[in-house]
Amino acid sequence: MEFDVLKDLVRIITRNKVKQIEVLGNSDQEGSRTEELYEGISKERFTSDEEAAKFFFGTNEKDPNYRKLRNKLMRQLINTAFFIDVQQPMFNERSKAQYHCYRDYAAAFILRTREAHQSSVYLLQQVLEQAIKFEFTELIADICRQLRSQFARTPGDSSNHEKFSELHRIYEEKRYLEFKAFDYQENLIHHYINGRSTNEEVHNLANQYFEELLPKAPSVDTVQFYLHTYHVGVIKFLSANDCKKSVEICDEALQILQARKNSNGGALLSFAIQKLGCLTQLRQFEADDKTALYCFSLVEEGGFNWFRVMELQFYNRIYSHRYQDALDIYAKAVQHTRFNLLNGSYRELWTLCGGYLHLLALLGKLQPKNVEEVAGFFRPVKFQNDFEVMDKEKSGMNIPRILLPIMVSIVTGAYEEEFGQSVESLEKYRKRYLDNDTNRRSAIFLRMLLALAKKSFDGDRALRKMEKEREQLKQLPPQMAGQNFAVEIIPYEDLWEMLSKR
Repeated sequence: MEFDVLKDLVRIITRNKVKQIEVLGNSDQEGSRTEELYEGISKERFTSDEEAAKFFFGTNEKDPNYRKLRNKLMRQLINTAFFIDVQQPMFNERSKAQYHCYRDYAAAFILRTREAHQSSVYLLQQVLEQAIKFEFTELIADICRQLRSQFARTPGDSSNHEKFSELHRIYEEKRYLEFKAFDYQENLIHHYINGRSTNEEVHNLANQYFEELLPKAPSVDTVQFYLHTYHVGVIKFLSANDCKKSVEICDEALQILQARKNSNGGALLSFAIQKLGCLTQLRQFEADDKTALYCFSLVEEGGFNWFRVMELQFYNRIYSHRYQDALDIYAKAVQHTRFNLLNGSYRELWTLCGGYLHLLALLGKLQPKNVEEVAGFFRPVKFQNDFEVMDKEKSGMNIPRILLPIMVSIVTGAYEEEFGQSVESLEKYRKRYLDNDTNRRSAIFLRMLLALAKKSFDGDRALRKMEKEREQLKQLPPQMAGQNFAVEIIPYEDLWEMLSKR
């Protein structure tokens, strides 16, 4: 069989055709413009088409000669992608298998179009064995469809036709249900994260989805189906602000996924990191520490997910009043060599955390010198200009950005001179963006801060208002609030105790 396959391949692939394949690093390409363009981009000598075109041709990116050069390099890079070295440390067993399976599947598809049927079928069967082992459901369904079709047209091989027809039916059903679970999950995320529906509407929809999907889990029995289904379950309880049940769902998902050899670190982390946030909100700090250690075991230091875990560990230390530990975590994150690779809201979030560390220093909870060493000097006007993404938001993580200057002003007594925001503009902001079910705690806390700011000239009236608002905040604990807990970088109750006792 194997020799027949070799003959099939030799017939299709000739030496002359091999010579025509352009890949990066060929000996005849050394010193060429394509090699020079590659080196220039990799070493950041060229950061745009404009710079590269000017260097090579003294023109701009519309120059046909430059576009030809750029497209030639792009084609070489795409061709070279088929020869990536997957023996490097960043490739685990599953990612290696995925790369080899999809590469060989593409080769089998090409061979079949050239009527090299024996080699195509042989390769597809080899790929299928690995695809089943690693649960690549979509790929399995596609391979079975092609093998079924091939053996239907092969005289005297009805057993293989029946075998692959049955496998095709099974995996098409699995693929359909995996897609349905994925579709439900993404639909919920769209409405829940972006606030396009009320939490009650999201909860009801998630409950409906979860009740439909969960009974199918034993028959589908794939990592992807469990992953999407249990994410729907997490959203079901998070949208009802039930952190305790969310933790239980995360634990159930982790128990299932940890027992399966095909579970990848990303799937496990998605539940572990959600559990980490819920435990912080529930003030279960000992369990939170254990979960954080597990999360770190799943990520590479300096990677995006590592910074996410560091962020949640920062909240853990803040919420448990271990402020010096929080400062140490902040320092480790922002001083990491890969911190500069963060951009947008992810980087701005750390800037915001640095501002709250400065506030803690003003309140006597940290040494100002220690904070300045890692977070720089706190210049109010410059600080406000550091938030390009958050500035476009009006709720969510923009809330702690709006609240910070008010609290700094209460401590320093220099609000409008420093930040230029009037009480009237803040009242308008509160009424427009915070007076809703999701941001109720933030609306209450803003009213408390404004009353505290007026205390010196509003006397007893301000005191009565602050007490009234404090009681309302007490009746709406974080577990019952609709907002993301991270909005309270420092819990409002803790902030109030520090501010009101000054």
